[in-house]
Amino acid sequence: MYDERALVARLEPLDRRAKTAFAAACAQRLLPLFERYARVVGATAHAHRLAEILAAAWDVSSGRVIDVQSIYYEVESMSPKDYEGEWVMESGYGENAAAAVAYAIRTWLTDDPQEAAWAAFQMYEVAEYAATQAYAKVDPRLNITDDMVVGSEIAKAALLAIEEDLGVVASAPPCWLELRQRAEAEGLAWAATFP
Repeated sequence: MYDERALVARLEPLDRRAKTAFAAACAQRLLPLFERYARVVGATAHAHRLAEILAAAWDVSSGRVIDVQSIYYEVESMSPKDYEGEWVMESGYGENAAAAVAYAIRTWLTDDPQEAAWAAFQMYEVAEYAATQAYAKVDPRLNITDDMVVGSEIAKAALLAIEEDLGVVASAPPCWLELRQRAEAEGLAWAATFP
């Protein structure tokens, strides 16, 4: 199960850079799902810009000086709920992905472990959404229970990724490149398997 209180407690002693890298890793896994949403609704420019904003979160967590305050407001407006088009199934993916990037930026701005935990929750929530969509595709009449969703391979993978990322940032490596590359590769693999 996703335990937000325990996650916040584990993030609390980490420095600002580590918390931000953790949140950025969560967002990185979801970025391909935002790109998928953007292709469906014809908003590929938004996907490109969201990737640039996420790159800025990685950059500040690595010590680069960037004014992320100005881009925070921009990322806040990139959620599918603010998009003028109609709601599509991929909108759920896009909403969580955009929120995770916003939480990564807010983690840097506030140094609040709760913001980083909310980025992780976006990853877990999108896994629940994907599991629900997968069950509904198999049998639309199926009564999908919380236990089915939480016990799904997708949800288990999200929890494992959260745990692994937390272990990496807690060990304070000299650079986040390996974490970023792993999150990017796993995000691409996830997007390929999601309904």
